Amino acid sequence: MLNADPYYVFRHSRSPVGLYARQKWLGEEKDPRWREAFDAAVKRLLAGQSADGSWNQSIVTTIQRLFGLHLTVRNPNDSINGALDWLMAVAFEELSRLRRDIRKRNASKDLQNLPFTPGCSGYFLTGASLFLASIFGRENDSRVLEAYGWLAQEGVKKNGRWCGWSCSNNILRAFVVHPTYSKNRAIELAVHALARAQDSSGKWPAGVPFYQTVNALAHLDSKEANTQLNKAFKHLSRTQNRDGTWGRSRQEWKTFLVVHALRRKGVV
Repeated sequence: MLNADPYYVFRHSRSPVGLYARQKWLGEEKDPRWREAFDAAVKRLLAGQSADGSWNQSIVTTIQRLFGLHLTVRNPNDSINGALDWLMAVAFEELSRLRRDIRKRNASKDLQNLPFTPGCSGYFLTGASLFLASIFGRENDSRVLEAYGWLAQEGVKKNGRWCGWSCSNNILRAFVVHPTYSKNRAIELAVHALARAQDSSGKWPAGVPFYQTVNALAHLDSKEANTQLNKAFKHLSRTQNRDGTWGRSRQEWKTFLVVHALRRKGVV
């Protein structure tokens, strides 16, 4: 279904997404050049970590570093666990405020190479923290389950939406990686809300983050999600750049999201 090689953009990449692609998709794990680039990337990701586990007490920077470590190191270590401890403490303190005022502040727009999008800070922080907790093996932490439970109730009350599309993306991203809550009624409603919004060309309204949504839906074993993906994949086939990438900016990142989704569904 593709007109050009979608892997070309990753072949000499030294970014976390590029290193993931080179290891998992291009089979370069035993190549000394990949190992050298990998070691340098991990060193950069770990550099400057504070004693409390964060990076400069910055929520966004700590989330960026943890996501980069997920793409590279993969398994929790002392640095990752320390960062998760710090982030979860901040997130669950924020959750009590989130329940009182969900629109208090907006999240930073500086979310380069993250599967999250700008929106209410409470939903961004909570969604990102639950996502990271789940992918690093803390999906059954009592605080994690409590937060998922509350968000599931909110999602059902609001027919699959948590605030606007961007905030909903941040919560959907957390739910699709959880072994239990990915099958929750709130996610069924969220997928249905996206289905109603998608047009016949495979696109969603401008407020829906297209590439993140494609990638999130590809994590689900859902007939309605797959129907949307089939239409979105046809749109992606029509809009692939000549060099194999997608998008007009941040092509490596957008291509990573697309290829990851295509591979999860066995298309490439």
